[in-house]
Amino acid sequence: MTLAETDRLIIRDWTIDDIADYSQIVSDPEVMKFIGKGKTQTYEEAKSYIKNCIENMAQKGWTRFAIEIKETNELVGFCGFAYYNNELDFGWKYAKRFWNKGYATEAAQAVLDLGIKKFKFPRIVCIAYSENKASIRIIEKIGMEFEKNITLNNREVIQYVKLNDNAT
Repeated sequence: MTLAETDRLIIRDWTIDDIADYSQIVSDPEVMKFIGKGKTQTYEEAKSYIKNCIENMAQKGWTRFAIEIKETNELVGFCGFAYYNNELDFGWKYAKRFWNKGYATEAAQAVLDLGIKKFKFPRIVCIAYSENKASIRIIEKIGMEFEKNITLNNREVIQYVKLNDNAT
């Protein structure tokens, strides 16, 4: 099911057919450098992750959504929400070949809008390792505000927040 579209992207549910493409994304050390502990993932881990996202979507109506290019139907990666570090965390992960094309900002703005308008989340946080300048630029471009510095996985992390005054 498609949740939203931008000029170039489709924001949608995951399918089992996404496993092979997603597995390629998470097996790239550069993609994973600033994710969690910076470790790549196996095919089985990618499969488990997608199954978990499908289950979250069925139970909650939201997850970290699959992002695909409208024109080619290629899987770019994901953008969406998950509980992490006792917060509703907003995050993304994209295949390296799609970096520096504006897709990340385009998807992040559309998905953040879903979080605010459709899901009415009262508080959304986004974290980035301080050395992850590309993600920090995206976070700031979409209007999230600096909240605090924290330490996760023995590394300095910057936490940003978006508060929703219209949350129910």
